[in-house]
Amino acid sequence: MSSTPCKPMKHNDWLRLQIEGEKLCALLRQHNYQCLKQPRRLSWTIQKNGNSYTLTWLPEPVRDWNLLPHDTTPTYQTLWNLIQSTLNIIRGKNIPNPVQSTIPVLNRPWAIVRLLPNEQRYTIARFYNRQDAEDYIRVLNRSIPAAQFEITFDVSADLS
Repeated sequence: MSSTPCKPMKHNDWLRLQIEGEKLCALLRQHNYQCLKQPRRLSWTIQKNGNSYTLTWLPEPVRDWNLLPHDTTPTYQTLWNLIQSTLNIIRGKNIPNPVQSTIPVLNRPWAIVRLLPNEQRYTIARFYNRQDAEDYIRVLNRSIPAAQFEITFDVSADLS
């Protein structure tokens, strides 16, 4: 009987996944979850209202985040949906693109702009409410710390 040994994880992959896990926990804390990093592992204990779960990275062949224990409670489903939507944002999926959107800009007045040299700015995304914009800017600031972003209330794009 032959067993295939697991490939050791590269240090860059470990660091990337640790940062991804920290971003997940940062957003979960904003939703009143408690996150506690487990030492020397890509795992966090997540607690809220007496419920406790473990967010952990499963290596090959799974190669994705997992939430243990699996159950069918609404609490688990809410937490797992929040984790999945956050991962999509972190990994660059499902990020609102103002150019491709069919929703009028007037209905999304809160904008995140990136500040560029010579007093220029570039609109990154637009939102219906300020809280969504603040949540998104936190993710941007963590993933691109060298860039400067601001939230603006801008309806002038449709008014001109």
